[in-house]
Amino acid sequence: MDAAAESSGKRRLPDFSDFESIAENPFRRAQLSHIQAWIRGATLDVGSNFGRLSALSASTVSLDVGRRWLLRGIELGNITRGVVGSALALPFNDGCFDTVLAIGITEHIPLPSMSRLLDELSRVTKRGGRLVINTSSPYALFALLRIKLWSDYLHPYSPFRLRRALLRRGWYPLAWMSSGLLGITSVLSGTARGPVPWARSVGQVFIRGGPERGDSGRTT
Repeated sequence: MDAAAESSGKRRLPDFSDFESIAENPFRRAQLSHIQAWIRGATLDVGSNFGRLSALSASTVSLDVGRRWLLRGIELGNITRGVVGSALALPFNDGCFDTVLAIGITEHIPLPSMSRLLDELSRVTKRGGRLVINTSSPYALFALLRIKLWSDYLHPYSPFRLRRALLRRGWYPLAWMSSGLLGITSVLSGTARGPVPWARSVGQVFIRGGPERGDSGRTT
């Protein structure tokens, strides 16, 4: 269902100012250029929230379970097409996206459902398409101290466990992106191009089915 069509004015939108200010901190801003470098073609932003990442490409479809977030993204100009739906049952045909973004979503998925999430992300991605995905590392300081980052935060997830699971599903790894290098959301804003297990966010880029010869997968 298109979120734009659902804006009926029956319910007042919540105050998004706090979350939007968090999204603008140096840690999160530093991620954007690294993520954008891997985007091409038809793009799906899974768990888009108000479209901070969706705005990186004009061809993005933004999916979220929260209609209010999609409506806010449309209001901000970040989202052009919003779809209300679950990451565990993506309402799209097989192989219809060139790039899938799954940033900030794994920590909200119950552990027993992680396999289903990865299956769905794989299903909707074209062969040769990219997946940009991150996890909240269990080795980061906040995780070791058992600090709950959000009200709906469920768990950290090992980036190495994620990597193994995606390899089994036919993905080929292209790059690492580690942000928040002291394990707290905005202590260091730089993003390292390598696996840093204690980083706040450990991102990875994969290509479906492996790259063609001479193709690094990165947009230059």
